Amino acid sequence: MTLKDAIKSVVNGFHTGDLFDTHTVINELLKNPDYHMAYLKEFSENTTVSLYHGLISRLIGTEDSVRSTEKKVKSHTIYGDISNNELWEKIN
Repeated sequence: MTLKDAIKSVVNGFHTGDLFDTHTVINELLKNPDYHMAYLKEFSENTTVSLYHGLISRLIGTEDSVRSTEKKVKSHTIYGDISNNELWEKIN
């Protein structure tokens, strides 16, 4: 499973009209053993967690069943910090 496949699977678990942020998807990737391996395999030692999570956000944005609300929401990072995050809507 690729990271893109794992993201698609997480997103497909949402219902039409659901709002979610990138950290929600990241948390799902981290807690599911199948997705977690995809997350780890594609993480490069030449990047930072912040940049990698930005890549995940961009990959979410490529899903046909998702659109950006063009709003930001504050949510916790994996380190417990609060940051602005893309707010997505499941559209189908």
